[in-house]
Amino acid sequence: MIKGSLLACLLFLLQDCMGQGAFQLAPPQLIYTSSFFSGSTFFKVIFNQPGVSIHYTTNGNEPTDNDSLYSGPVQVVKRTVVKIKAFSKDFIPSESVSAIFVADGKAIRRIQYSMPNENYAKNNDNILHDNIGGIANYRSGTWLGYDNDSVILFIDLQKKETIHSILISLLQDENSWIFLPEQVQVFYYSEKENLFKPAGAKIFDHHEPGPKHCSIQEILPAHKIKTDRLKLVLLPLKKIPDWHAGRGKHGWLFIDEIKVY
Repeated sequence: MIKGSLLACLLFLLQDCMGQGAFQLAPPQLIYTSSFFSGSTFFKVIFNQPGVSIHYTTNGNEPTDNDSLYSGPVQVVKRTVVKIKAFSKDFIPSESVSAIFVADGKAIRRIQYSMPNENYAKNNDNILHDNIGGIANYRSGTWLGYDNDSVILFIDLQKKETIHSILISLLQDENSWIFLPEQVQVFYYSEKENLFKPAGAKIFDHHEPGPKHCSIQEILPAHKIKTDRLKLVLLPLKKIPDWHAGRGKHGWLFIDEIKVY
């Protein structure tokens, strides 16, 4: 009787381990040309496994199997946070995969920037506003890499505009010693005073490690400004924190794209 009960329990446990939810699905592939676009863009998903459905959200929320079902390329027409996830009745849902899509803002005439490290400098005057990038690979050819104490960018707009926000795409890849900056400062040009005046700033916390990703950072002016010239000052991390293998060393800063709204 006891042996029979033990055998029944063992069979139940084996069935439970081999049944629904025993293994987790691999994450689907989110395919797109660039995170940045003018007018509209689209994304598509690749996942080749029978019986699996892909669901997605466009508001940054974690997908469930009640959210939109992916059936083909999806058009994006505004700034959007997309998350996708694979589901099946026979497996644990996959981890979610996400991407941020950023539409063009105000027309930029040119961006002048501090000289990057020669290993991560591209011969492209428009590299910071060419709508190419948003890939978390510092060797992709879309990034400018810096290992100095400060980086200065001068942004010339096509015309004088009221500025509501400035977006900058930064890479966070701490395993490669690439960190978000200590601070980003924004200045606007005052014709009346013939100088750049402070418009806002953002300070970053480095107490804990973060995931590898393209980090779209937004800086809001502290007050209403109207100008055709902006200056951004970025202060790279001068001392890598103690929790990192490179503690005390100088961190790298990688910049991809600038948008003004």
